[in-house]
Amino acid sequence: MADKGSSMEKRWHKQTVGTDGKAPFVWLHGWGQTGASMARLADLFKADGQHTLYDLPGFGETAPLQEGAGTEDYADALAAEMKASGLGPAVIVGHSFGGRMAVQMAARHPDLVRAIIIIGGAGLKRRRSLAFRLRAFWLKLVGRMARLSDKLFGTHFREAYTQKFGSADYRNAGVLRGTFVRAVNENLTAAAKAGRAPALLIYGSEDTETPPEIGRRYEQLIPIARFELVPGFGHLDILTRGAYQCEALMRTFLEDLKNA
Repeated sequence: MADKGSSMEKRWHKQTVGTDGKAPFVWLHGWGQTGASMARLADLFKADGQHTLYDLPGFGETAPLQEGAGTEDYADALAAEMKASGLGPAVIVGHSFGGRMAVQMAARHPDLVRAIIIIGGAGLKRRRSLAFRLRAFWLKLVGRMARLSDKLFGTHFREAYTQKFGSADYRNAGVLRGTFVRAVNENLTAAAKAGRAPALLIYGSEDTETPPEIGRRYEQLIPIARFELVPGFGHLDILTRGAYQCEALMRTFLEDLKNA
């Protein structure tokens, strides 16, 4: 159901499933998705607590934050919404971009976080080959030259550059383009080290967007963390086709959390 509460709550469109009065869960989707992308997995846990599935700001039916907002701004806004809704401490489950937010929440708002579960989470710089880094440097230089030409001579090279070399997510970002650029260039190493909430890190072996090496590095950075590899799944189908595999890993983690 959609928000019908205070003005703060109305900023965030959400769906709730599960049993009120039990442990709260907060579900944060990936870039370009909505809360509905987490529904299949969340539904498997509906008897275990109350689940809130958000459309993150700028996606679905939730209004965007300020232009160029970073993941720390998203976390702060989520913390304000959770407090207004009486949520927390919660188990925060984040996929991809939502995983970035989960790391930020654990570092910036530990009082609202019981544990974090990151599925295909981003936020650490990927290890790239020398050839990739050289090509990226060249493309960045070309982009700067195109922007300068547009400014000085009124050309339209920057848009042509974006259409040819920009990723689909970048091209489709619209008002969120500044946020997208900040996110892909951020490094959450310090935030990961700062968080004290237990963390479960689930990554698909075939994920090329956020490869397993990111999860293994998070495991080394987050003080209490467990990395799990799910063979045969990629970045998106791990939430659908791989839902039962994720459920099994999550249930073991949550049981250990109860007994800690």
